[in-house]
Amino acid sequence: MLKVNGVYKSYGTQAVLNDAHLEIRPEVKVLIGINGCGKSTLLKIIAGIIKPDKGSVLLKEKNITGLAPEERRVGYVPQHPALFGHKKVIDNIMYGMRNGLGSEELLEDIIGMLGLGDILDKKPGELSGGYKSRVSLARALAPGPEMILLDEPLSDIDAAVKEKLLPEFRRVSKLLNVPVLYVTHDPAEAERIGDSFSVMQDGQVKSIDSAYQAFEIIKKDKLISA
Repeated sequence: MLKVNGVYKSYGTQAVLNDAHLEIRPEVKVLIGINGCGKSTLLKIIAGIIKPDKGSVLLKEKNITGLAPEERRVGYVPQHPALFGHKKVIDNIMYGMRNGLGSEELLEDIIGMLGLGDILDKKPGELSGGYKSRVSLARALAPGPEMILLDEPLSDIDAAVKEKLLPEFRRVSKLLNVPVLYVTHDPAEAERIGDSFSVMQDGQVKSIDSAYQAFEIIKKDKLISA
């Protein structure tokens, strides 16, 4: 289980996270909120990219707040796929396995489930946006992480391709049976991929029953127009 306890984060005088708490068991939890509300900041704190001003992050009851990103066993997929343009697809995927993490069996499963077998020798510049997103997910999963963070991973994809990729992302994300935190601001996307849902509001994370409930909360607070 992942636990975020009392996390605070400010940039200058702007408070972004204000006593944020979150618990995720082995499931796909979707975090919903408007742009700039702190969703990506929370993911980067969990990943170790940003340090919180206060609070802690625990993974499997171990306090990982002070650990470097590479020591956390967290698979992180950013909003825009950050692939190595000079490396082949297979080398991009295996990059996270360079310290002996993951296994050949897991690698083969991921490649097969994401339909990447025919493009392993291509380079990112030869791929469509959908395939870049698949490769980015495969690279995050290949080391066998104990937590997966997906920060709007399909935001660059058109609706038709996204409709096809969502079931694949859900199926592969659940392959490892670990906590998965999926960030989006699209209610339909959230409902299709999530097991449970939370909304980011006033720098805090609040559990809700459905993705659409999150958007009703946001509308009532006049954070976005109805």
